[in-house]
Amino acid sequence: MERLGEIFANWLYHSRKEFKLLWVRYGLLTTDKLSIVVLILFCIIPLTLYFLISTVAYSLMQIIASYIFVTLLFSLSLLMVITWFKSEELFKNNIQGFSFLQLSQSRIDTVFFGFDNNDVENLLRLINGLPAVQKIVIRETPKNKQSGNIRFLFTFLDLIVRGGIFRMETKPKESLNILMSKRFTFQDSEINQNTLPSSYSKWCSATEEGSYDDMRRDISNALGIS
Repeated sequence: MERLGEIFANWLYHSRKEFKLLWVRYGLLTTDKLSIVVLILFCIIPLTLYFLISTVAYSLMQIIASYIFVTLLFSLSLLMVITWFKSEELFKNNIQGFSFLQLSQSRIDTVFFGFDNNDVENLLRLINGLPAVQKIVIRETPKNKQSGNIRFLFTFLDLIVRGGIFRMETKPKESLNILMSKRFTFQDSEINQNTLPSSYSKWCSATEEGSYDDMRRDISNALGIS
């Protein structure tokens, strides 16, 4: 079984490598054209080589039937793969390409966050890549009477985004700004997207100095992920 696993692993490795090379060379092709290239490389050519080197005599009808059957089967498999990746792309578009920790609804301290049922529902929709019904409201936190602010939200996201949001590159930061503006709001005002870059920079510096350690601990406990 171990030897068989190694054989399949090598096959998968080489297949993935070929797909990556194909993507690099033909990245500008449309999905339809790329599918045709893949169909020819991994279906038509191998089948043709098989008939050329095979010692078995096949009739013309058998050869044609083989091409039709294998092509249809491979096309169906390719369609399923494309469908899956397209659906994944749609999910990622809903959350700007971020991946989130899976939170347990029963462990979220709604009192700490001031969340109502709609906020919890939309938070669960966010971490599962689903479109929002409405924005999640960052309200006054009853524990310390601190009104919801951008630093609180940055820390909140840093804890639930896989890999965190600390010191991100330009492109991810732009995606983060869009995510925050689309999926969150404060109790008394919308998030000002123009001030997010400077606020993010200040938050990173303060976080590095440990200024928000207590806040991180409190939020982590309230999310049930500590």
